[in-house]
Amino acid sequence: MILRARADTWVRVQADEDDGQVYLGRILHAGDEFRLPDRDDLLLMTGNAGGLEIMVDGKKVAGIGSLGMVRRRVLLDPMRLLAGTAVDEN
Repeated sequence: MILRARADTWVRVQADEDDGQVYLGRILHAGDEFRLPDRDDLLLMTGNAGGLEIMVDGKKVAGIGSLGMVRRRVLLDPMRLLAGTAVDEN
């Protein structure tokens, strides 16, 4: 999976386990890409959901929100991303 910034976007990617290991925590600038670790327990937080594209096996998944929208809990599970059910704001 790849995160690609279409606009400047603050992102944080961390494991959804006890250790909560952080894999990314910074601003991605337009054109930046980040290849996600091969884990299905990752969470994404972002301050600009519409500024991100997420690719799974080379396929762009449905957007996770509009420009400027804050998302606090997006499950970075390939199957949920492809199904459009990855946003979990509970």
